[in-house]
Amino acid sequence: MLLRRPVVALAVAAAALLVALPAAAAPLFLASAGNATLRQLTDASCSWQSGLQLSAAVPMSPTPEAPDDPTGAELVDRRVDTVREQTRDLPHLSEPVVTLSTGAAVSPAADPDQSVVTLVARDGFAGHVDVVEGGDGPGVWLPDRFARTQGLSAGDRVTLFGEDGGTSTRVAAVFRDLRSVPEQPYWCSLRETIHGTPLGNAPVYPVALAPRDEVLSVAENGDAGMRIERAVDTEGLTTVGGRPTAEGLDRLRATTVASPEPGIFDDSAPYGAAFTSSLGDMVNRSELVLAALTGTVVPLAAAGTLAGLVIAAAAGAFWADRRRAELTVLSARGVGPVALGGKAALETAGAVVLGAVAGWAGAHGLVAAVGPSPLVTPGATRASLVAAAVALVAALAAVAGVAGFRAGRLHDTRPARHRRWARVPWEVLPLGAAVACWFALDSDVQVRAAEAVGTVARIPPRLIVAPVLLAIGLAMLGARLVRWVLTRLRTRALTMNRPAAFLALRRVSAAPLVASVLVGAVAVPVALAGFGATVTGSVDRTMHAESQLIVGADAVLTLEERAPVPPELAGRAGVVTRYVDARLGDTTVHVLGVDPETFAAAAFWDPALPGPALTELLDRVAEPGGAAVAGVAAEDAGSVLTIRDGHRELTLTAVAQLPGKQAGYPLVLVDRALLEELAPTAQSQLWARGDPDEIVAAASAAGLPVSAVARAEDVQASGVYAGITYTFDFLAAVSLLTGVVIVVGLLLYLDARSRARRSASVLLRRMGVGAAAHWRALLLEVGGLLLAGFAAGTALAAVVIALTAADYDLDPGTAPGTLVAVPWPVVAVLAVATALTAVLASAAAQRAASAARPSEVLRDTR
Repeated sequence: MLLRRPVVALAVAAAALLVALPAAAAPLFLASAGNATLRQLTDASCSWQSGLQLSAAVPMSPTPEAPDDPTGAELVDRRVDTVREQTRDLPHLSEPVVTLSTGAAVSPAADPDQSVVTLVARDGFAGHVDVVEGGDGPGVWLPDRFARTQGLSAGDRVTLFGEDGGTSTRVAAVFRDLRSVPEQPYWCSLRETIHGTPLGNAPVYPVALAPRDEVLSVAENGDAGMRIERAVDTEGLTTVGGRPTAEGLDRLRATTVASPEPGIFDDSAPYGAAFTSSLGDMVNRSELVLAALTGTVVPLAAAGTLAGLVIAAAAGAFWADRRRAELTVLSARGVGPVALGGKAALETAGAVVLGAVAGWAGAHGLVAAVGPSPLVTPGATRASLVAAAVALVAALAAVAGVAGFRAGRLHDTRPARHRRWARVPWEVLPLGAAVACWFALDSDVQVRAAEAVGTVARIPPRLIVAPVLLAIGLAMLGARLVRWVLTRLRTRALTMNRPAAFLALRRVSAAPLVASVLVGAVAVPVALAGFGATVTGSVDRTMHAESQLIVGADAVLTLEERAPVPPELAGRAGVVTRYVDARLGDTTVHVLGVDPETFAAAAFWDPALPGPALTELLDRVAEPGGAAVAGVAAEDAGSVLTIRDGHRELTLTAVAQLPGKQAGYPLVLVDRALLEELAPTAQSQLWARGDPDEIVAAASAAGLPVSAVARAEDVQASGVYAGITYTFDFLAAVSLLTGVVIVVGLLLYLDARSRARRSASVLLRRMGVGAAAHWRALLLEVGGLLLAGFAAGTALAAVVIALTAADYDLDPGTAPGTLVAVPWPVVAVLAVATALTAVLASAAAQRAASAARPSEVLRDTR
C-alpha cells in the first residue's frame, strides 16, 4: 500500500533508520574507541618493550656452583628456543630478535682515550643503518664519527679488546652514527645504550655493530648482555585480541624470571634475568578508556534513539493523515485503535525493516569509515545486531501505536482536550532533568581501574547529559514562544504590498504548531553540534596549552655546550639559558635567559592566556633591568636577583604563566646577556616550534651536542586523554543524525501542505502572481523557519557553553585554565547547510506546485 504513497514510505523508513543507527552504532563505536586507544598506546611506545623483552647476562664460562649449566653460544640458543616454543601460538607478535652487547676497546686508535665502544650484535642490523662505506664480509661495523676520530676506514684490521684478551678482525663497514640520525623503531629498545639517560652520570660510548660470534668472542672471558625481543604487531590488533597475547606473556614471565626453580632465565646471579612487557597494561588501559566512554556514549545513543522514535511517531501520525478517509470509515464501523495500529504495522513493516537494516549497515559503515578505528570485534558486531533488532521493534511499535491512536481520533469532536494538553509546560521535564543530572551524575574527570594501570581522563557524564537535556528543554521553550508569536500574528491584518512576504507569513502563521516544532527541531542539532565542537576544541586547546607551557615549546633540546641555531630551524627556534638555583629576594626561583628578538618565534604562547601578550613581556624584558616573573606576585618576591655571589636589581612584571614554568618554583624571565653575566655556566637549551622529530634531526645534522630532548606531546601521553575526543566525535555524529531529523521533518512539513500549496499556486497564477514570486514565498517560508531554528540553536549553544565552560579544563591544577575555542568553521558549515537545505526544499516544493494542472486542481474536491 505504501508504494502508492512514496513520501509516507520514505518517512517511515527514515524514521526506522534514525532509531536503529544510534542504537547499533554505540557498541561498534565503543569497541572502535578501545581499539584506537590500544593502537595509540602501542604506537607511542617502543614496540619491543610493549611486546616481549627478556634480558639477562650470558656467562662465557660455568660457575663453580653450577659447572654443568650451559654458557656462551649454547646458552643463547637454548634461551631463544625456549622463548620461541612458549610463545609460538601467541598472535600479534613478531619473530624473536636477539641482541648481544659487551664493552670493547678498539686498537689501533688515534685517540686511545676515546677508543671504547659498546659492541652490539642484533639480528638484521645491516638493514637498519645508513652505510657510508663497505658493508661486505665479516667484521666489525664502526660509526662514522668514531671512525673519523680514530683514523679508521672499511678494510682496516683492528683488534677488539674485552676484559681479558683481544680478537683480531677487520672493519667491515662504516655507518652513520646512530646518535646523528632520526631514531628508528628498530633501535628503540636500545635508546639508553645509544643516547644515554637524561641527567645520567654513566658514560655513553659509541655503538659499534658486529655479528653474534664476534661479540661472544670479545666477551669470551667475561659476560655479555643479552636480550630476546618480540615486538607487537599492531595490524588487526584489538583489545579483545590483545588479551590472550598479554595473558600468554604473563605465563612466560611466570615460567622464566618469576619461576621459583633455577633455570636459564634465573633472576639471580650470574644471569640477573629481567622480563619487560607493557601489552597487558595497555590492554587494561584501553578497557579503562572504554569503560570511561560508556557513561557518555550510551546516554548519547539513547538520546539519538529517542529522537528517532519521535520521528517514527510523527511518521505514524503522517500515515494516518494520508489515509484519513479510509480510516474514518473503518473507525465508524467499529474498528478500534488497536486494530488500526495493527493495520499500520502490517503496511509499514517492510519500510521499517528496510530502514532498520539500512541503519545497522550505516552504523557499521560510518564507524569503519570515520570512527576512531576501523576495527571492531565480533562481540561488538553481535551487540549492534541485537540493538538494531530491538530498535526495529521499537520503531514499528512507535509507528503503529501513534498511527492507531491518531486514526481512532480522526473524528474526535472534543478540541478542548487537545488545547489542555498543548498548554502543559512539557519543557519543564527536560529542564528539571538537566538540573537534577547536573547535581546527581558523576562529575569526576578521572576514572581509576581496579588494577594498577593508573587513571584515564574522561568527560564527566553530567557534562554530556545535562547540556543535552538543557538544550532540548530550552528548544521546547523557544518553540512554545514561536508558536505564541505566530498565533498572535494570525489574528492581525496584513497588507499585500509584497506578495512573497505576505504569502510566507500567512502560511507560517496558519500552522503555528508545525512551524514551532520545525524551529525547535532545527535548534537542537545546531546547539548540540556547536556545543560538541566547542568542548572538543576547548579541551584540546586547553590541554595543548598546558603541555606546551610546561615544556615551553614543541621541543626543548638540552645542550652540553652552547651552540648556534641550525639554519634549518631559523625563524622558529632560539637559544635559551636556564639556571635552577637562584634567589629572588627570599624566594628560590628558576631563571630563564632569553633573546627578546627570537624567543617569541620559538616559545609557545596562546593569545587567550591572561595578562600581557608575550611580545609585550619581551619588550619589558629587553629594557635595562626588566624581567617577568610567574608563580609569585611582584610585590611579594623582592626585586634583587641573586645567583651565587652576583646580584642584580630588577623591575618585575608579574604574570600568571610563562613558557617553561614547571611546578614547584616561580620562573623569572630575563635577558640572556644578564643571565650569562651572572651565571656563565648556566644550562644551554634550544627551543623550537614544529615537528619534534624534524627538530631533532636538524640538530643532529648540524652536530649540536644534544644531551636530552623534551617534547610537549609527551606530557599528555600514555593514553590519559585518549577518550576525550572520542566522546565528542560521537556527539558530533548524534548531532549529524538529528540534522537528518530536520530533513525528514521538513519533508513531512512540505508534503502535509502540498495539496493546499498546489491549489494556492493555481489560484495565485490566476491573480497575476507568477512562479518566481511564489518560489520566493516558499523560500521565505522554509528559509525563515530554518534560519530561526539556526539562530535559536546558536543562542542555545552559547548559553550551554557559558554555563559549563569552567568544566572544560580536565587538569584544573595546571595553568592556564580553560581556554574556550569558538568553532567558527563549524558555525559557517551549519549556516551554509541550513541555507542550502532551504533553497533545495523550496525549489522542490515549487516544482511540485508548478507541475499542477489547473483543471485537475479546480475539480479536486478531496
